[in-house]
Amino acid sequence: MARAIGVLLALAVVLTGCSAPSTALPAGITVSVFQTRFDGALHQLQIRVANGTADALEVTGATFESSRFAEPASFDRAQTVPAGSARDLPVLLGDPECGDEPIRDAVELSFSRADGSPATAVVVLEETDIVTAINEKDCLDAAVASHATITPPAAASWTPGAGAPAQLDFTVTPTAAPGTLTVRSARDTPLLSLVDDSGSHVTELRLDAVIDADSGAVLLRLLVEPSRCDPHAIAEDKQGTLFPFDVDTSDGRAGRIVVPVSDDVRSSLYDFFADYCGLPY
Repeated sequence: MARAIGVLLALAVVLTGCSAPSTALPAGITVSVFQTRFDGALHQLQIRVANGTADALEVTGATFESSRFAEPASFDRAQTVPAGSARDLPVLLGDPECGDEPIRDAVELSFSRADGSPATAVVVLEETDIVTAINEKDCLDAAVASHATITPPAAASWTPGAGAPAQLDFTVTPTAAPGTLTVRSARDTPLLSLVDDSGSHVTELRLDAVIDADSGAVLLRLLVEPSRCDPHAIAEDKQGTLFPFDVDTSDGRAGRIVVPVSDDVRSSLYDFFADYCGLPY
């Protein structure tokens, strides 16, 4: 906590001076942040430096500073941004801050002036919806973890040639923390549909499992079948074995978490998909 307060105080000092930074960005240089579709799994953010001038910009470092993360995230390698181009600088994000502090997001950009002398500018970020989304996800994950541990299945249970659903057992084990975690529902994936008690494919399966310190471990059993027998589905799969659950906690966090399975279970599910659909495997 002391470290987090120190970081926030340092950030406040930096942002206090943002109205008159020691060096302004050169005209035509802009800074923004975003995520690619691969960044989420790596818990990183991209700092984009766009150069709309007629000369190359020599960037010597960039740091994303936010009241929503416990530590600044830095890119500390030199990078040339050619004229009329942009460069994306990846930075690894730290642990989230999940309190009620005022939102402050900024990028400190270090670069070389035209004469080669070093310069630094602090850019306050105005459009930070992506940072909000990352922080909300991180804080939901932290809230869930404080109440329970969700363990993915050790194996996928299915019978070759049976044309029957595969069974996946997720276990939710409470911690000793007060309060509750409620797993409202499970969701299908791009590869696998959920099967309800009537044997029908559904996109959402209601669970309404309440877990607290007195509940003991709770088993969440999912039955799944291929969403469609597309021979290219496995080769193109990116998220087919990442299982979404809608949850809420007694401390006011709510949303969707994703629980991945192990490499062995993913391989078994691919075999199940091929067997069910009559594809070679």
